[in-house]
Amino acid sequence: MVDLRPQLATGDFAGALATIDKGAGGKDVLLAGLERGLVLRHAGRFAESNEAFAAAERNADAVFSRSLAEGAVALLTSDANVAYRPRPYEMAMVPFYKALNYGDLGQPGEAVVEARRASQVLARHVDATLGAVREQDRGDLEKVRNDAFMLWLSGMLYEADGETNDAFIAYRNAAVAFEQNAGLLGLEAPPALAGDLARTADRLGFVPELAQARQASPSVFAACDDTTPDLAGLRAASRRPAGQGELVLVVETGYMPPLVQERVDFPVYKGQDDDDRERWGWSLWGRRDRWHAADPGGEIAYWLSVAAPALEDASLPPFAGVRASAGTLGGNAVGVRAADLGRAARVTFDAEKPTIMVRTMARGLAKYLAARGAGKLGKGAGFLANLWGAATAQADTRSWLTLPRQVYVVRLSLPPGPHEVRIELLDAGGRVAAERTIHGVVTRPGAWTFASHRVF
Repeated sequence: MVDLRPQLATGDFAGALATIDKGAGGKDVLLAGLERGLVLRHAGRFAESNEAFAAAERNADAVFSRSLAEGAVALLTSDANVAYRPRPYEMAMVPFYKALNYGDLGQPGEAVVEARRASQVLARHVDATLGAVREQDRGDLEKVRNDAFMLWLSGMLYEADGETNDAFIAYRNAAVAFEQNAGLLGLEAPPALAGDLARTADRLGFVPELAQARQASPSVFAACDDTTPDLAGLRAASRRPAGQGELVLVVETGYMPPLVQERVDFPVYKGQDDDDRERWGWSLWGRRDRWHAADPGGEIAYWLSVAAPALEDASLPPFAGVRASAGTLGGNAVGVRAADLGRAARVTFDAEKPTIMVRTMARGLAKYLAARGAGKLGKGAGFLANLWGAATAQADTRSWLTLPRQVYVVRLSLPPGPHEVRIELLDAGGRVAAERTIHGVVTRPGAWTFASHRVF
């Protein structure tokens, strides 16, 4: 699937779909469906994209329903030999792309339906993942049950559809999620979000509720313009100029950090035998930070060598910011980093890593016991069995590789009519590193327009 990236970068969508079809069978049907849905979206085949995503969602439900049975298979063989189980942040992106597809198909009502589902999908998959890891490893993962970006986007879709009460609730929940997870997930509190809350609260007469939202999410309100320090001023400033339309531009940049295979060695000391290989594995994992001690456990009987997945996220994102403009009438606006899927992947992987490692070690310990038994047959036989076990170990490094690393949101109030929107991609010093132009973006007076652009 790594071949998909250069194909997408050159616009070779037919070639990308052919690449997916080559590896679509066996245990990777779900993963191939996710890749197919996204490639079809970028190819402008929005209805087919939603069909692929809907099939992937059905497969995901089936995978989770049989995960316990397949977990036993993984314990005997390899995690790579069972059906792909998607990560929570991956499945949370499916309603997002389906909502964008429906918007491009001129079906805003269906887009709102997907917006309603987004938070439920994420919470369900986070809970399923939490159920598969130890309680002491759940900390940060429990915090990301709510997706700040999707809640904010949902609020905008609700407001665009005239559902002001639902919009206020979504905005309020988004503000809380940004407040709680901005540092953990590398997000920026959107200055527009405080205005969204103030505007919808003003329409509903929710003056106390707006004050409560400000108290619960102070950094979100601090991100708005300093010229509106009080709530009354914020409510007044959040009202759109008459006749203007609101453009919401979603810009996706970079690629997800991949999972790679690494070799990890664990010392097995004499007298450590345990009939329960999983308990034995947890014992080894618990000693991992004490191997350098002078006498960590006696004489080493065996070096357990296993292949384990590692998240390769050392590289910096390709861009550090986004700015957009729409001619002299529209001014320009700086985007906010509303989602960082690389950071979400790190939170999920760190929660899962101990369990993955112990499961991997349990398989290695089974091979160790087999190697020790083979050693009784003659000198060198045990060594060869150990060598074979290490050489045949394979880590599960599958992931949804075409997802973006970061998602930026730019908001522009524009006069009605067609516009050419210029996107400037900024480096770490704030300089323009690349430019893109979106043609034919049409805004209507008093209405919302949603547009997206992917930078490969």
